[in-house]
Amino acid sequence: MRILITAGATWIKIDDVRILTNRFTGKTGMFIAQGLEKKGHSVTLLINPHCIRENKKVEIVNFRYFEDFRKTIIDLLKQDYFDAIIHTSAVSDYKVVKVRKGKIPSGKEGINLELIPTEKIIKRIRRLAKKSLLIQFKMEAKPKGLASAAYNSLIDNKSDFVVANALSDLNNGYKGFIMDKDKKTFPVYSRQELLNGLDKIVRTCKL
Repeated sequence: MRILITAGATWIKIDDVRILTNRFTGKTGMFIAQGLEKKGHSVTLLINPHCIRENKKVEIVNFRYFEDFRKTIIDLLKQDYFDAIIHTSAVSDYKVVKVRKGKIPSGKEGINLELIPTEKIIKRIRRLAKKSLLIQFKMEAKPKGLASAAYNSLIDNKSDFVVANALSDLNNGYKGFIMDKDKKTFPVYSRQELLNGLDKIVRTCKL
């Protein structure tokens, strides 16, 4: 199967030096990409290069900033067909209204940044890849309400499956679940279990 995987955080420019980002490293996406390649799939990994460990068998496409990510994934999906898209990337939810040129001088007492929502890239992916199997990720702070939030996100984005995690559950390892459009749920307690579950889904479209 031809699989596109996104991974890592997108950066938001404040000025030509500073950025806004998040804590996610792309580790899970990289693990999935390497694992699916070893299972015989043809994998393209779209990833922020600060996350990369060398892997010559996985095709790597780089991005850094949100706008880089947006343009690159649009170009990829317009040029190529992928049997499955696994969207693990921690895409920025907000961007700065006005990016300052150069470098904001140090020593200021404070800086006010006005933020506005970014485009929901998952929706763009679905529009451009209507026939591809789409697996999205959803994270909430706590387990309470996670299943409902994950299902609502899956339906809203017209995804086929959602991998859901609570931030509080990731402090001592990996834990989450995979859910389909019928609310069937498959729990995972390690990245290896997640990889095996995703491989099964890609091959059969079933949990």
